[in-house]
Amino acid sequence: MENWLTREIYDHSPVFLQNLYASVYGLQKKWCRYRGEFRKYYDFFAGAAGWSLADFQAYQDEKVRGLIRNAYEHVPFHRRRMDEWKVRPDDIRGVVDLPRLPLLEKSEVRAAGREMLSKAVPEGRLLSATTSGSTGYPLTLYWTRSAKQKEYGFHWARRRRHVIRGDSYGSVTGLQLVPSDSLKPPFWRHNWAANQTCYSLFHITPKTIPLYLEEMQRCQHVYLEGYPSVIAMFARHLLEQGLDWPRPLKAYYVESEQLQEEHRWQISQAFKTRVYNMYGQAEFACSITEYDCGHLHYDMDYGVIEFMPTGREGDCTVAEIVCTAFDNAAWPLIRYRVGDLVLIPDEPVQCSENAGLVVRAIYGRTGHSLVSRDGRRINNISVIIKKCRNIEAVQCVQHEPGLVEVHVVRSPGYAAQDEENLLYQFHQKMGEMDFKFVYLDGVDQFERTPAGKFLSIISRIPPGQRLTDGVAGP
Repeated sequence: MENWLTREIYDHSPVFLQNLYASVYGLQKKWCRYRGEFRKYYDFFAGAAGWSLADFQAYQDEKVRGLIRNAYEHVPFHRRRMDEWKVRPDDIRGVVDLPRLPLLEKSEVRAAGREMLSKAVPEGRLLSATTSGSTGYPLTLYWTRSAKQKEYGFHWARRRRHVIRGDSYGSVTGLQLVPSDSLKPPFWRHNWAANQTCYSLFHITPKTIPLYLEEMQRCQHVYLEGYPSVIAMFARHLLEQGLDWPRPLKAYYVESEQLQEEHRWQISQAFKTRVYNMYGQAEFACSITEYDCGHLHYDMDYGVIEFMPTGREGDCTVAEIVCTAFDNAAWPLIRYRVGDLVLIPDEPVQCSENAGLVVRAIYGRTGHSLVSRDGRRINNISVIIKKCRNIEAVQCVQHEPGLVEVHVVRSPGYAAQDEENLLYQFHQKMGEMDFKFVYLDGVDQFERTPAGKFLSIISRIPPGQRLTDGVAGP
């Protein structure tokens, strides 16, 4: 677990030892993910891929009944809410009855704290982490080990069907791998336990991109994963310089960000590969996956999604995603608003590969980024926000490289040391940039997209200035 001492030890260790630390951490994650019930879930999801729509619906109804009963009997928060709404477990017979319960807001989950935890699961057996995802809302998440193994059983049975565990792969990560003020390579670290190379998100500039690409070639990666807007920067460099990628990737897997069609084309052309889109969350609440058919399918065996209409776009309905999560008995999420939007075509698409509803597009984590004076781009502030306390939410707005307005909604107890820590965390990840703090009275004052989507990063930098040395951002 990271704290100030382990951070100091890591930052002041030679690169070889940092690789060793990363590998020990990777080994711990490997044990947690792939022991226990991983194989059971892998086999289940591999087999369920061919189910009919009726099979999926029957399975969902069965899971919902068990989930609601467990939540009522063992989770104080859900029992109180159901009593207030005069709903009993027997009233929820399946998915169709879920609207009898209220929607669950992230702010309610934060306020409820440990009231959300099941009394039937000893706290010593729980896994937890703090995240803000793309929303800028810090949230502590809880899982059982079984829930974590379910996630990775699904991951390898359905999202990574074209590769195998143990293949060499590269990840563009928001982890603090390299000190922010270091402009000397390597800007990556190796997790030998998983045959993974983690590439720092915080050191990518026009001058360092060739170094990243050289390392990717040296490692002979079978596939890449990470932010599409970042991988597209590498792809554009290859295309603009007329460089040939000598070893075509088996796949590139989108993570953590909305995929733009321009980025899909650039990545597929430069790396000679197929791009696979997906949608998920750190809460493991629901899943949408792009399969070989080329469609994005709602994964009905993973969890329930209610598509709540919010508007229209062409021949599609814009719908908000509301999730009911399966297989995490310790921390049930029922009718949970994750804050993301999708496009649902008016005419249902029939597909022989998967019976789940076809989604036209995901309006989730858009590829806005912060730009430093030396051209570094930062696409994710969750690694910053999750280390701060007494903060309701954060949104970063940038009008020029090197200067960021940090809009903050404070929680009760916020003090001068919280601002100091927030500034320290920004500098740790981004180096010498200037930050101006603007305090808002509530989350309703944050800027949103025309569709109502909240973005944790809003860039108003003209496209030609988003990267220095004449390389424009997306």
